[in-house]
Amino acid sequence: MSAFLGHIHFWLYKKIQLINEREQLILKEAEKSLDDLATELHDTAVSMYGEPIPADRNLQMIIDHSNIHGWLQNQIEVTSVREATFIKDLLDCGGDMATDAILTAFVTQGTACGTLAKEKLGDAQHTPQEVYQAMQDYYLNGMPCDGGDTIISESDSEYIWAGTHQNQREHWKKAGVSEVFMAAAYQAWFRAFVAAAAPYLQFDVILEENNAPLYRISKTVAN
Repeated sequence: MSAFLGHIHFWLYKKIQLINEREQLILKEAEKSLDDLATELHDTAVSMYGEPIPADRNLQMIIDHSNIHGWLQNQIEVTSVREATFIKDLLDCGGDMATDAILTAFVTQGTACGTLAKEKLGDAQHTPQEVYQAMQDYYLNGMPCDGGDTIISESDSEYIWAGTHQNQREHWKKAGVSEVFMAAAYQAWFRAFVAAAAPYLQFDVILEENNAPLYRISKTVAN
């Protein structure tokens, strides 16, 4: 990456901040049913990985200008692992109430991000690919150099990619959280995003013959 801050750096920073925001949403939802336990578990994750960057902190003022790439990469890891660690501990200690709280937070943020995307997309109907591309402004999927999703097929009516979460799995493994649950949480986020951004489209999960999950954005039957 460049030694100077550019659009891509602010773009990544915004998505890092969205993970921090979702972590706070999870805490808020979990406190409704688990009270002080949720707070204690979050404090544990923070003690391990540090406080989230405050939402109002200017990137220009806090980034290591001598190592822009390394700083952003480290923030992606720390932010992702802290959230995943908090989720793991909630699942271990909170049972079904924790599960509901976490999924509610993912859906809440997915809807909010999809609503913002809809404002940018405008009133015209867009292709599944265009909505997928709009989603990339909110979905933290590693560094640009990490490579993105593997696209399986695309057309005017559907867009399919491999649901491997290859850029998140190492963070989940480090936290020790269930990869099956994390994939399901992200699927809930994707579904909520698409429903808010483009109600004429739908997100769903399909399977290849070898049972590897594929994600699809497609036109609804009515369209």
